[in-house]
Amino acid sequence: MYFYQAATILPSCFLFCSCYADHYDNNLRGSVTDEITILNGKINIAPLIKAQRAFDEAVAKAQTQLERDGAIQRFEFTYELLWKMLKKVLAFKGLNINNPRDVFREAAKEHLIEDPKIWFEVIKKRNMTTHIYSEMYAKEIFEFLPHFQKQLSKIIDQIKNL
Repeated sequence: MYFYQAATILPSCFLFCSCYADHYDNNLRGSVTDEITILNGKINIAPLIKAQRAFDEAVAKAQTQLERDGAIQRFEFTYELLWKMLKKVLAFKGLNINNPRDVFREAAKEHLIEDPKIWFEVIKKRNMTTHIYSEMYAKEIFEFLPHFQKQLSKIIDQIKNL
């Protein structure tokens, strides 16, 4: 049995074993010990950064239709983490907003992003994955993913400084 399997099956033993995690899979150790916080420790952005890494890897390795679809799912997941994290940042600043479009609009006003129109296009692509998925749209969305990667990197760099 591998360390990861044991930690999954026996989580109470994980605290004891985690000190030895540097001898095992770095992804496991990173998923347990990393915490990257902003706003004086109020918001942990490590899940978003991990999602970004997984998304980038999925896009880079997508050769087949199945892998492309996996990259699109990573896009969906990463997008959801992003807008909800921005929602938390805005709430910390006293702005309680509950939908992605308004979150991106306010994020632009707060200088967290450059132009909300770019993010409105991201919302449109995300909605396409959920409501009208087809082969034609899958190709269109996949071709859009590098643009999303670029914008995602910009916003993560921006929020790391909060």
